[in-house]
Amino acid sequence: MKNFLLIAIAAVFFASCSNNSASTKTFCDTTCVKDSIVINGDAGSEQSLNIKINNCKPDTISWSNKNVTRRIAFNEYITKDVRMNPEYVKAAFQDSSVWFSFNDCITGRGFMLRLPYSNSEPIDKMTAALNSFDKKFSVEEDLRAYTDGGNIYVVNVKTGQKAEMTFKEAYQMDYDNIHTVLDSINVSKSRIYVKLLKEGKEVPLEKNISL
Repeated sequence: MKNFLLIAIAAVFFASCSNNSASTKTFCDTTCVKDSIVINGDAGSEQSLNIKINNCKPDTISWSNKNVTRRIAFNEYITKDVRMNPEYVKAAFQDSSVWFSFNDCITGRGFMLRLPYSNSEPIDKMTAALNSFDKKFSVEEDLRAYTDGGNIYVVNVKTGQKAEMTFKEAYQMDYDNIHTVLDSINVSKSRIYVKLLKEGKEVPLEKNISL
């Protein structure tokens, strides 16, 4: 009887471990990236963005055009421990800046930096970016979106035009698990649509815009 109980306990233990392992899901492949991630702009612009990787983590970001190169430490602006996958990183090159977007492969959380070429301009940081890498976030190609929990902000990275829509109240969001509150969005140059979740009910909001 004693041996039977030990075998039963062991079986439950290993089944539990197996279930926990199977339930561990990541947003994208977290295999260690060793090489720098390089994104180039149009050939004539000589623009590029380079993310240097150190010990599987983003270490420094540099961006350049034909006149200037700037460089920052990644953790000076993004303090969370993140993992990058080259397929979930993109850059929009403009004359005065680069819009750099990515999603953390561990949590799926979206981040965005606006990186100006001029040293006199501040770097803009968005740590709750709603990037289209997430299948529930549909965002038109030239647009970028982010939230602060009470509003959604949209910018056209080609023209600099901006729009926003209020959620009519501030929602407590865990940006590492954002879909528990912000289910989905659909953003185009003419419309913002958001579906929020509150107390188990859907709260749809929309607004016409012109970008």
